[in-house]
Amino acid sequence: MRDIIAGELGGPTLFKDASKLSYDYVPERLPGREEEMAKLARAFRGLMQGGAGQHVLITGPVGTGKTALSKAFARDFRAVAKQQNVNIEYADVNCRRRSTEGAALLQILTHFDPRFPDRGFSNSEMLENLRKRLERLEAHLIVILDEADILLKKSGSDLIYNLTRFNEESSRAKYSVSIIMVSQVDARALLDEAAQSTFKRTNVIELPKYNAETLKPIIHDRVQLAFHQGVFREELEEMVADTADPYGDARYAIELLQKSGQLAEDAGREKVVPEDVRAAAAESHPFVTETKLRELDKHKALALLAISRVLKKSSAAFCTTGEAEERYALVCEEWGEKPRAHTQFWTFLKDLDSLGFIHTKRSGKGIIGTTTLISLPDIPAKVLEEKLLEILKAP
Repeated sequence: MRDIIAGELGGPTLFKDASKLSYDYVPERLPGREEEMAKLARAFRGLMQGGAGQHVLITGPVGTGKTALSKAFARDFRAVAKQQNVNIEYADVNCRRRSTEGAALLQILTHFDPRFPDRGFSNSEMLENLRKRLERLEAHLIVILDEADILLKKSGSDLIYNLTRFNEESSRAKYSVSIIMVSQVDARALLDEAAQSTFKRTNVIELPKYNAETLKPIIHDRVQLAFHQGVFREELEEMVADTADPYGDARYAIELLQKSGQLAEDAGREKVVPEDVRAAAAESHPFVTETKLRELDKHKALALLAISRVLKKSSAAFCTTGEAEERYALVCEEWGEKPRAHTQFWTFLKDLDSLGFIHTKRSGKGIIGTTTLISLPDIPAKVLEEKLLEILKAP
């Protein structure tokens, strides 16, 4: 048994550094979030001149980079401040795991002392301990409260109130405490009146969902960091961006990279192929089901079967409408049907796209002329072909 494990662990891998595909990894750059980073810098500029703490809310849907933005800002702000002889510390608290004031304070104190006792101190004693540490270090502290709405719903506003009151008691501002709340919802609505007054309306940063274009540089960066060269080609990066586009979720895109790489590795391939990406998508967000396929009329099913066969044979991420229409004519002949005219076939494609079975887009660089490209975002071509054949053969 040990030989089996050793063989698996010692074999070749497609990943150069799989940790770069972890949700916890904070990259050196955040494509598409430069404007929000600049807004955070403006909000906290006063700390560089010894000013009082600032309090900011970062909000937006899942996968829009809220946590990464807050952590990357705190990390880089600290580094810039150090160059100007200003001492900035930051501590991040996952409020899903630390959902009480005491647990959150303990997490903050372990930033300064990993051996700080996890019991025996009241909240007021921990606050006093934190105050003394900041005074001794003459440091400004930025506290990141990730998923702050969970803490507020469970424990109320006491932690926010107590941390913001540090600034009132340190009028000389040799030290201060600032708060970055991270939440999918506007967490200010969960604060009591006293705590709510400390959050300026201008200090709310709303992150929009990503789209295929804004996902592409994120995907490219992660591919370069996580995979060996040549394992994940550019065409597949575009395919991942298109697949994740309807969700606007960078986490989903990164999950597709990790799962498709793992599927390719498990199959013993030296490179990731389009079928790996489709299988990863089907595993993560399965959309194409037999029930939905059975609801298609025959010619739309035949058009979809043609697309699956083109993509299966070519092992490409995309095919052209011309390739699909040529194969559609052959499929119709196979099933004793008269192919519909070009205009009707084009309608089939638009319907299949709107129903989510395929994804279509205009061609870009690398293709002569302008045409429409077709991909299967959610299911391996081979699996789709098998499902359609089973349905078409049914009485």
